[in-house]
Amino acid sequence: MLILGQPPGSLSKKVLSPQEGEGKGMNEAKMKRLQKMDSLKSYELLQMAKQLAKVATEVQETLENSFLREQIIEVVEGFYDLGKVIDTFELFGGYNNRSFRVVVEQHGVTKDYFLRKYKLGIGEKEILFEHAMIIHTMANGFNLLASPISCRDGSSFVSPAISKNKFALYHFLAGEDKYTWDNPLMDESEHESAAEVMALFHNASKGFEQHDFGRVEPGILNLIGGMPQLFASYTIPNRNTKFHDYFTTVLESILLLIKANNLSGKDTEKMVQNPIHCDYHPGNLKFDDGKVVGVFDLDWAKVDFRLFDVCLALIYNSVDWGGSNDGRMDLEKCGLFLKCYQATLVEMKGLPPLNKVEMDNFPTMLAMANFYLLSWEISAYYSDSEKNEYEYLAYFKHSVRQMHWIESHKQEFAMVADSARV
Repeated sequence: MLILGQPPGSLSKKVLSPQEGEGKGMNEAKMKRLQKMDSLKSYELLQMAKQLAKVATEVQETLENSFLREQIIEVVEGFYDLGKVIDTFELFGGYNNRSFRVVVEQHGVTKDYFLRKYKLGIGEKEILFEHAMIIHTMANGFNLLASPISCRDGSSFVSPAISKNKFALYHFLAGEDKYTWDNPLMDESEHESAAEVMALFHNASKGFEQHDFGRVEPGILNLIGGMPQLFASYTIPNRNTKFHDYFTTVLESILLLIKANNLSGKDTEKMVQNPIHCDYHPGNLKFDDGKVVGVFDLDWAKVDFRLFDVCLALIYNSVDWGGSNDGRMDLEKCGLFLKCYQATLVEMKGLPPLNKVEMDNFPTMLAMANFYLLSWEISAYYSDSEKNEYEYLAYFKHSVRQMHWIESHKQEFAMVADSARV
């Protein structure tokens, strides 16, 4: 009898379950059983994997260094008439570009040169601005800079086919490279000399015309104005890191203090704008016998308020790092720097010393200079997922402490400015 809804023969055949049919008619000779591994074997293989990873890292680093050396040789020997490269050394301490000491031999004489490998994305106009400003400043008598060296075709930098980066070669500055930007501990004579040299640099760079090239980065006032929106954008990518947690915790206080520190348009009209270094810290200076004998790394240079340059220098070189005093500024050092800067300009009788309006706004500009450094730390961390979280968190916390310390000592900073008026 045919039951409706069932195909013919369905009642006479047994349907096997997957378990009942398992292994039926299978040729296990063509299969490989996956063996269970005990913990001892797993541990042995894990150690082998770690060792292989270490070897792979060492091989990669060796190949990268070899490639970099050959790249430097091809750039220097291929684009310049300076001789044969006989040695290369990478110089550490920079955060944006890579720097090298290159030893070249020509006609039996060896010379050292400084080679900069610019970060990806830097524009030609920014490099031209830097080099033109160096040439202008040195022509006005400031001889503590390293001048760029022209290639065979007369240009001051190269864009070789072997790299996406741009390169520039400079004369090598004499003197000792003693410090880094974080935790600089200059002695008093070095501190005074740094202030005098900044004044000499500002005096020599005045009158520079940037024509149609210059820094992409806007002036400090526009940067401050854009920080709230910039910082708000960083709250979106939750990295689930300690840096991000701390950032979101202190963001409101940062924004409140940014809003509280501003300059009137009437005052800014009376403040001197000038070519500035914009990264004037002891790590970018060379020393000999307690004196500054070289200034380098002008790739951040631009035209802006010279008071901002002075204040940013103080943010770097007059503050404690680490311990219970981390973020506290040395008011005596700040006063010494301002007095030496002022006295040097009075003696030069060129660029005028800081005027009344600049001195009146010294505490506010000091706060703005700290915002500038703080913004760099935040942006650098969020723009690169490979940044060392703990390193940048330490920088960030330091700047936040310094921010609050400045705000709570505005009256003392006003007194420091008063003591340096001329």
